[in-house]
Amino acid sequence: MRNNLARVLSVLSLGLLLTACAPQSTRTGSTDEGNASSQALERQVNKLVDKARQGSPSERTDYLLQAAELLQQQGQTDWAYSLLQPLSAQSMSDAVYLNYLQSYSAIAYASDHFFEARDALSSPRLKQLWSTLRPEQQRTLLERRAQTSSLLGDYQSSLATRVELGYLLGRDELYLNNEAIWQDLMSLTTPELDELATSADNATLSSWATLAQVTRDSAANLNRQLERVDLWRMQHPSHPANLELPSDLQLLGQLIAQQPQTIALLLPQRGRLAGAANAVRDGFLAAYFAERSAEQNPTIRQYDTDTGDINQLYDQAVSEGAELIIGPLAKDNVDALAQRSSLSVPVLALNYREQNSDKSANTTNLNIADLKVPPLQAKLPGVIPINTSNPTLTGNQPTANNSLFAPALYQFGLAAEDEARQIARHAHLQGHRRAMIIAPDIDWAERSVEAFIQQWQQLDGEVVALSRYIGAGDYSDVLKRSLLVDDSEQRHSQLRKIIYTNSHFEPRRRKDIEMIFLIANPPQARQIKPTLAFHYAGDIPVFATSQIYNGTDSPKADRDLNGIRFNTLPWLFADNVETQSIDANTDAPPAYERLHAMGADAYHLYPRLPQLKHLPQTRVLGATGMLSMLQDGRIVREQIWAEFDDGIAKPITSSAIQRAGNAP
Repeated sequence: MRNNLARVLSVLSLGLLLTACAPQSTRTGSTDEGNASSQALERQVNKLVDKARQGSPSERTDYLLQAAELLQQQGQTDWAYSLLQPLSAQSMSDAVYLNYLQSYSAIAYASDHFFEARDALSSPRLKQLWSTLRPEQQRTLLERRAQTSSLLGDYQSSLATRVELGYLLGRDELYLNNEAIWQDLMSLTTPELDELATSADNATLSSWATLAQVTRDSAANLNRQLERVDLWRMQHPSHPANLELPSDLQLLGQLIAQQPQTIALLLPQRGRLAGAANAVRDGFLAAYFAERSAEQNPTIRQYDTDTGDINQLYDQAVSEGAELIIGPLAKDNVDALAQRSSLSVPVLALNYREQNSDKSANTTNLNIADLKVPPLQAKLPGVIPINTSNPTLTGNQPTANNSLFAPALYQFGLAAEDEARQIARHAHLQGHRRAMIIAPDIDWAERSVEAFIQQWQQLDGEVVALSRYIGAGDYSDVLKRSLLVDDSEQRHSQLRKIIYTNSHFEPRRRKDIEMIFLIANPPQARQIKPTLAFHYAGDIPVFATSQIYNGTDSPKADRDLNGIRFNTLPWLFADNVETQSIDANTDAPPAYERLHAMGADAYHLYPRLPQLKHLPQTRVLGATGMLSMLQDGRIVREQIWAEFDDGIAKPITSSAIQRAGNAP
């Protein structure tokens, strides 16, 4: 114990730790008030550290905790975290340890040390002392453990923790906890959900998973989904989810009663975008015919946006009974509709506004701890009873109460920027902080690079190398320069001139790269990955965008891609009625697979637009990824993760991702 205390004091002595960890204030551009506040905080912290140096062992820990908590309250979480690092939990009494754990776990989480927070909250010692905690302490630690596990992608651990937490909560708190459980369930892959539903380890959690199963399996058909949810509720009358049903399921009755019955599909049938539009239309109609027997199947009218002004086509579609517009595809047409003084019916545009790009980027550049949308702060208003009469499948009359489908412009597309931001967040959660970027020197890739850098720097990451390649001929030279291998060779050459002798020499790459962000299509990646290995960088984790895989496996050609992790569309690994219909009836190139998936999602999204708008925590698993909506109506995607193994692209489960991130 004396050795531990001596170690603490040696680190803290003379305020060296404070000097190293405290943020260096800059007087230029700072207000006197801000400087005074910063100086006052530093004096308070120094005073507490001095008391720690002079106090008894238990007092020392207490004073350092006070200093760290003070720093946390002022937003100085990195400084607070560093201040607690020299402390040894093993030497603390049980009472001091529990007090320390409360503060340390909160500070570690706030300063982005998520694995450390998770380990502290799951320690064997805490488990032994659990029964000695007051109920409010248990609730706090369980909530923090669940948040941390969920953020790290360990959804099953988060779910088990939240089920345990549910037994300690009142009715209002239970509602919020159920919302968080539902978010975690929606984040599981279908195989993981199936396994959880059949597990006998936790009956409550297994029933939760069954509810998620029936909801996901019938997601394309609102009527069927509501019937299956009602049946589940009859079978589980005392389950926590029956007491407080997830909010998006509460809204099903209103969605069914008010969904549009006539839809206008505005896409170009000629011109430069006709091929892409046809692929989107094929996916949309495949989803439509897959649910043709469904009661809510709408009437679809198609309009050619290549024949006239988009505003005139919009007005024509509305005058002919359209209650919802899907399209247009061209950015300039989306901009034109966005500039209208008002909309008569909602629009689900199949692209994003050009002038919205900056705003959209900013709204997704959140702190990593805020990526999980918080639960609702209030319950939904009363649900409107469902109209039990059969809806008219081809009628053009709007429903009596269309308040949920109020006129608005929604935007949905396959933005490469979303992929780049997702990779930045994922790599950060895996513990990486210094990145190298490898990307082609073309415009669309530049937008992805900018999105990655913006998100990465917002997460306090550092881009230490940026490599832009033109073609196969320059891969080696470009990577060699970025990895500083040529600098190593030059230093050896200079050394030989000085000592006038040959010596064994092996070039070395720079050592400050922790991950690589790669943008490349399959032929490019097949040359870049071996080139990295040739230049001594084969051990650096590589995270790639979806362009690296077109949905067709080539084990022999892709063997060199083994270990590369990339985000991609669930559609590429699906085998359902829609994908089978597309495969059987179209001969489109593999590049159009993404547009097929986008069209299918457009069909599945339209009845759920109010759900996504009014319930920001709602996420819908679609063919293009996990879909959610920002405040400005922009729909964003979180794609699934896959990895090359034996030259074959294979989806990765959330538990495998979490284990990889925790690897030493």
